[in-house]
Amino acid sequence: MRKELIARLPLFLVLTSVAIVLSCAPSAAGQTVKAAVVSTTLEATTFPQWSEDLGYRRSQLYPLTLNVLGIPFVEADVSGVKLLLMLDSGTARGLMITNNAPPVPHRVEEHMEELNADGSHRGESFRIRIERMSVLGKVFRNVAGSLSDWRMFSSEPFNGTVGLDFFLDRRLTLDYRSRKVGVSPSPVPEKLDYKRYVSIDLIAPPTSQGNILYARAKVNGREAIVYFDTGYNVSFIDPDFAEGLARVERSGKFKGFRERVPLELGGRAFILDELRESPVRRGTGFDLPVALALGSDVLSHFIVTIDLRAKKLILGVPK
Repeated sequence: MRKELIARLPLFLVLTSVAIVLSCAPSAAGQTVKAAVVSTTLEATTFPQWSEDLGYRRSQLYPLTLNVLGIPFVEADVSGVKLLLMLDSGTARGLMITNNAPPVPHRVEEHMEELNADGSHRGESFRIRIERMSVLGKVFRNVAGSLSDWRMFSSEPFNGTVGLDFFLDRRLTLDYRSRKVGVSPSPVPEKLDYKRYVSIDLIAPPTSQGNILYARAKVNGREAIVYFDTGYNVSFIDPDFAEGLARVERSGKFKGFRERVPLELGGRAFILDELRESPVRRGTGFDLPVALALGSDVLSHFIVTIDLRAKKLILGVPK
């Protein structure tokens, strides 16, 4: 994939017969700068430590693959066909297959129109039904999904996505550095070391957005909402929250980058660098604006646990 591609690859969201496409960031040719976490009060922990702290058995740990942009992929078995699919916390659907993937047995249920964020026509897709699918240790049957042309969503081919719909009754932990993902039906242990982990309350997303991840935070000293998307390979700060922050001008389509961005999450303080300045167009309906979209460039600096049942996001720092 081209390293200058910064948009989240799949933008496909269909919840009923209406197609809704979340906005994405424009490309920035030649720019490979990634956001970073430059300050945190959390103590670092190792893969053996977090897997023990969070109660994962060896059989509940699986390989995590990162593409050239640093976005996580996991293996899924779709009606007997093994595919690497993007583990995408930013899609409102559970499953999307593209025409780049090997053929999988499926049944077409209806034809659908894809729309851009402004409501204009984007392309055509098909709603499909898969008889059987397994991902990260659990089998699902009679799975609804979609079949789409990868060219609507990416400059390079990809097989598809698997979203958080497959983890409604399981928590999962992503460790980008160790290339591991843990999955368990058990609740997160009640007592985690405060020095190693921060527990963040998730808030309910707009109904049309399924199970994607939002939390309350302070961004540059102001109350706001933060959006977490493993399917983005870059992170953004909305210009309305960038006042007074150090700005770096770069060549390319993205001119402005903000440094030393203060973020408070779950009562803990973080400093982020190299956030691209761009409007964050999502989360309408909240009582606060969405100030940050945090993608895998930032999330890869953490051990990320998602528990939709408990409505919690738990962060640790890898050693």
